[in-house]
Amino acid sequence: MNRTNVTLSNTVTDADDDTANLTFQVYTTDASGNPKTQVQLTDPDTGKPAAYGVVVSEYVTSGGKAEVTLRYGDLKTNTTYAFRTSAFDGTLYETDWSSWTKFHTRGRAVSITLPEPNKDAPTLNQDDYQKPQQIPQPDMVAVDPAIPPIGRSAADGWNCGKINTKTDIQPCSRLVPDASKRTRDALTKGANADLPHLVDWCKTYTNSHIKRYEACISTFTYEYEGIVVKDGKPTGEILNASWVVGQEVKLAANSATFTQQLTLVPVEVDEKFGSVTLDVRFDCMMPDKCSNGPQSWDGALEWTGLDPSSHTAIGKIDHTWNASSNAETLDLSTKISAYSPVANPAATRWQADGAQIRCDKISSTTPGCTFHKYIPTWVMNFDKTPPAVAHAWLIQSKLPTHPGSKAANKPLFYLPSKEKNQHKRDPDDNRKVICPDGWAGTYGNPDATKVTEISSTDKLSCDEFAYASTYNSGGMPAGMGGMNEVDTGNDCVQTYATRVKQGEWHLYDDTRTAAPTWKEKCGRSAMSGWINSTSMGGAFSAGFSGKYRLLDQDPYWVDFPQFAHCDASKVTVACTVPKP
Repeated sequence: MNRTNVTLSNTVTDADDDTANLTFQVYTTDASGNPKTQVQLTDPDTGKPAAYGVVVSEYVTSGGKAEVTLRYGDLKTNTTYAFRTSAFDGTLYETDWSSWTKFHTRGRAVSITLPEPNKDAPTLNQDDYQKPQQIPQPDMVAVDPAIPPIGRSAADGWNCGKINTKTDIQPCSRLVPDASKRTRDALTKGANADLPHLVDWCKTYTNSHIKRYEACISTFTYEYEGIVVKDGKPTGEILNASWVVGQEVKLAANSATFTQQLTLVPVEVDEKFGSVTLDVRFDCMMPDKCSNGPQSWDGALEWTGLDPSSHTAIGKIDHTWNASSNAETLDLSTKISAYSPVANPAATRWQADGAQIRCDKISSTTPGCTFHKYIPTWVMNFDKTPPAVAHAWLIQSKLPTHPGSKAANKPLFYLPSKEKNQHKRDPDDNRKVICPDGWAGTYGNPDATKVTEISSTDKLSCDEFAYASTYNSGGMPAGMGGMNEVDTGNDCVQTYATRVKQGEWHLYDDTRTAAPTWKEKCGRSAMSGWINSTSMGGAFSAGFSGKYRLLDQDPYWVDFPQFAHCDASKVTVACTVPKP
């Protein structure tokens, strides 16, 4: 049997063709499968122990099938039972019992052991879970006018200038990815001192990375060369100068102004250059959307060949979004032109598409800007609401949709309030598909536990995953971009959270229904209303979606650090959290 509130039936025939009912008697079985001890059944009408421990069917016509459905709680999981029947036609009782029929109830598919909810557990700082996300290195952008290189290839990224007619030197420059130890060390310690960082974690990462409000675009070198030419051909002599470049950007969650810092650490300057001067332009590429403040530099932008390691130059500039519309994307571009007394200017421009900025007045009426290609990670407060966290972990780990899983590359997509999403869909309408009002109290598992010691008015509640405020919700219509639409919450994996004893809770699958196939698209769980609402509520809106300025359809991950040791691949998902 695929549930514990089983339906038992038998055919009854009356010699006089009278209607009749059947009395059903259920026994446990011994190791040999023989009936052992009678089970006290529950009267389906009164909910009280049935007289003589048996239940009686409705009357049926002769030759018909009489049946009863046993109440939840009468039978245990993963247990073999035997039942038999005896008929009554309203006047006469059958003097014998039918032969025994054995049946086996299904075992549990989910048994996750959990601690007590801790109402005083501190609020999580979601910043602690946001790890830098690597982005592609900057793209070179053509700089006009560009002169065909002599002895160098434009395919290798060289942008070249005009030949100096007095020295017969053609200038060329380019940006080169460089993750060497020399480059890493240079960005940690400049020419002669430890470098100040606008973004403190930049010093620990190579290549380019972003977080929601910070970017480190680094591990590359700016090269400037003087190619000596004679009769239109390179002589083979090349003058070299190069700088390690580190670019850092810091946005503000509640301001339209943000700051950019560029660090230039000299590597070499050929003495034959005499000196090399750099002209640096920090540009917000959309001047109609974003203004550039004045540059300030700590360190001159000129280096001599006699003392190339004399100093590091660090420049800063502020940019301000004009907030003329509700939301816009901005791109930053940096251009460096190098020149010397013996070589004309050569310029290189780059931009990091992965560090595109989005500024908005939608998430909050106060303008703010984010690196919107960064996918933030939401971590639920396990100490405060263990059952809700366990439910979300279970559904993410077991279902093929893996909602919110970074490992499976299946992010959740945020659905904000109806006035802020393109479909004008109220997330509560998603919830009502999966969790109709009053469902938990009326239809949820009766063993679900309330925490009236925490909240005296606590009631049973329905928890769904993926969350109602996502396009991944089973309640989100496919015609509105819903990814996992179902007809009702009955189509979801059914679980409940119960306290088995003080200090020990369990998340169980609901054995009143068939075992999960794990092909479902959603999860529905009966649990304490305080646990359910506290697990998200203000913790999510203020501490995550608002904090990181999530807009309609923005992706995010959901992570469960306490469950790292649990194995969801087993037939029965059994785990104790935290790890013993």
